[in-house]
Amino acid sequence: MANHETRPGSWGKIPPAKRLPDGSYKANGRYKTLDGKKLLQRFRTGTTARKAEDAVLAVFQTMAAEDAARHSAELDKSPGREPEVLFAEVVESWISYIEAGGKGLRVSTAYEYARMARADIVPSLGALKLTDVDIKACADFLHGIVNGGRYYAKAEHNRAVLSNIMEWCAGLGLIPGNPVRQVAYLPKPRKKPVQIIEKEDMAKVLSSVRHHGEAQMNVKRPGPPQNLDIPDGVELFLATGVRISELLALRWQDVWIDKLDDGSYWVQINGKVGWEKGKPMLRHDYGKTGDKILDLRISPEVAAMLRARRANERQSNPNGAIFPARGGKWMQPHNFRRRWRAVREELQVAYDLPAEDVPVERKQEHRQSSPIKTVTPHTFRRSVGTYIAETATIDQAAQQLGHSRTAVTIRSYLRERQEAPDSSGYLASVMYKRE
Repeated sequence: MANHETRPGSWGKIPPAKRLPDGSYKANGRYKTLDGKKLLQRFRTGTTARKAEDAVLAVFQTMAAEDAARHSAELDKSPGREPEVLFAEVVESWISYIEAGGKGLRVSTAYEYARMARADIVPSLGALKLTDVDIKACADFLHGIVNGGRYYAKAEHNRAVLSNIMEWCAGLGLIPGNPVRQVAYLPKPRKKPVQIIEKEDMAKVLSSVRHHGEAQMNVKRPGPPQNLDIPDGVELFLATGVRISELLALRWQDVWIDKLDDGSYWVQINGKVGWEKGKPMLRHDYGKTGDKILDLRISPEVAAMLRARRANERQSNPNGAIFPARGGKWMQPHNFRRRWRAVREELQVAYDLPAEDVPVERKQEHRQSSPIKTVTPHTFRRSVGTYIAETATIDQAAQQLGHSRTAVTIRSYLRERQEAPDSSGYLASVMYKRE
């Protein structure tokens, strides 16, 4: 990033460190003060290029925090005047802080926080002085998002970002505390019924998707050759309940599909795909992000499918991905979803599920209520969780889905039970005076 593009309170991109004659490395960069008037250059050395660059980065992080504190503490000479620091300036300083890794966020998460802060928070609160962003201002902003009964998720996301900003300000001593914590709870949307594929339909959906994929292998179409990404992916979805980002991050080294000594087969969920600004799709390892690694047992049938997929692999695959994109890159989730939607639409025309027991006069009616019509990749995950919870236990469903608490499983992945425990005997005893 060129110096003239550097935002106040930030430092742009730190150039690569240069090697010195003594074998050490020297890095430098420029920090633009929050008032936008100065570009301050700083140099640091290190035994490696990375250490030198990190040292410069640490200096700039400290300068940004001190600059924000100093800028907010500047008062006019007139007695009783409050600081004129606008909240928009503080938000920009906070964005520079998180983009530099100050909060330990993933780059993609920091970018999304920054996007939300600039798109939603700054237009509503940015013109206020920092000291005027109080409980009422925060409450009016957050509750205003859900007025009319919409945008509940957007309001919750903005609450998290705004709370992070105010917590950072409080930590620097700019404000006495975080006012967002005292904002009344936001209204919750009425829980929608959890959409799942019923257990009696799972085999039919899978076989229909598999039949469609194999049939398309023999159809000549423009573009890249057809493959079995969709049917193989659907089979793994139903066999494990993984998220789409986790499915596309699976590598051959993460699966044990050649029978182990105890006759078992396994899949290890230890990462997910994600993007970072200005970079192609990347894989984020759970060992580095703090997410828990999950070992899932799979059936011999699923292991056989994976062995066949491995044997038929033809294209270059430097990452060892089970579902690589063209050129061996990591596949983007939206590309998988797009391809799934195309298959789903074709299945609507080609299949009636289940076709064998639907009367002819009800074919069109049944097609409209087919379980494939609105199925998304996450529907498979909900279906797995619901089936395990209703067949085994909720604890087992939570463990299968990788949830640390069963409350998450119950709230978002299980349908509400419609059948109460059998109390007919108790009621009959008083109704009919049974002994």
